[in-house]
Amino acid sequence: MGKPTIRFEGYTDDWEQRKLDDVVEFLDTMRKPLEGAKRISGPYPYYGASGIVDYVDGYLFDEELILLSEDGANITDRNYPVCFLASGKYWVNNHAHVLRTKQGNENNFICNSLERKDYTQYNTGMAMPKLNKETCKKIPILCPGFEEQKKIGDYFRSLDNLITLHQRKCEETKKLKKFMLQKMFPKKGEKVPEIRFGGFTDDWEQRKLDDVVEFLDTMRKPLEGAKRISGPYPYYGASGIVDYVDGYLFDEELILLSEDGANITDRNYPVCFLASGKYWVNNHAHVLRTKQGNENNFICNSLERKDYTQYNTGMAMPKLNKETCKKIPILCPGFEEQKKIGDYFRSLDNLITLHQHKCEELQNIKKFMLQNMFI
Repeated sequence: MGKPTIRFEGYTDDWEQRKLDDVVEFLDTMRKPLEGAKRISGPYPYYGASGIVDYVDGYLFDEELILLSEDGANITDRNYPVCFLASGKYWVNNHAHVLRTKQGNENNFICNSLERKDYTQYNTGMAMPKLNKETCKKIPILCPGFEEQKKIGDYFRSLDNLITLHQRKCEETKKLKKFMLQKMFPKKGEKVPEIRFGGFTDDWEQRKLDDVVEFLDTMRKPLEGAKRISGPYPYYGASGIVDYVDGYLFDEELILLSEDGANITDRNYPVCFLASGKYWVNNHAHVLRTKQGNENNFICNSLERKDYTQYNTGMAMPKLNKETCKKIPILCPGFEEQKKIGDYFRSLDNLITLHQHKCEELQNIKKFMLQNMFI
């Protein structure tokens, strides 16, 4: 039936087409849904259509099995995995088919074969996409011999383990940053932080934001989508880069503080962040340049950790107007201590970015290999 583009050395035989029912058995009768009110919190993962949705006090399975989404918009949208492995002790509800590979087939090979498929043609749902059991049984799947399946399965396990490692390191560093933002800046009513670099003992002084930065808002300029010409320069909005354009307004490291948007109160994204190099800024972010004696990343993190609810001047849409921002109080040590703190948080941000980039690289490799190591 054919051969993949990339193949492990020593394998030359054509892959054979089978039906899913030939290579797995369905254990759907063993799964059981638990309504939220009936779930008792515990250590065991509770799986749904796209992964873990809760943790409960009991389990139904205690082996590595393949879970394939039975229903849900994700079957066609594909924002999350449709097919994935579950191992250890766990519970599965009635939104995922439970598959055990038959002898001569390898879990992770079959799982990745299923994950890379387009399920549009197998969707039997109307309002909500659905993959019913009888349709799934007939899904065609191309398979080599067990040894080659195992080689491929093990290769993708190693990629998944590396991706998980970098994701975990990224999350750990984010947690450390959150903890240190609480400890390396004074609590409300205090004049010194709990954790401090050696050699610094003076009280921090309270200033207004207008004392430590100048506003460059008159230099920013919005560009409507139709007027933007694609290019290499980041185009910043209230919470970060929203596009890339062919020109720039700034060519220095500056602080951007959201001017408007739901995120000012919701805080799903940064409200305050640094921009550097050549870039454009629209009218949804204040542009701040630190005055002499102040360090960019220290001021940026001081602002990012604030609760802006009390400074919100918007009605339907949250807003931080310039005059209100100027009066925001900010506690500051001397420049040398500011720089130490700013540099520390830069190092954490660099580590976070490194792990994020590694994850993206590995995910791109996985995507490429899924396209080329299968038929």
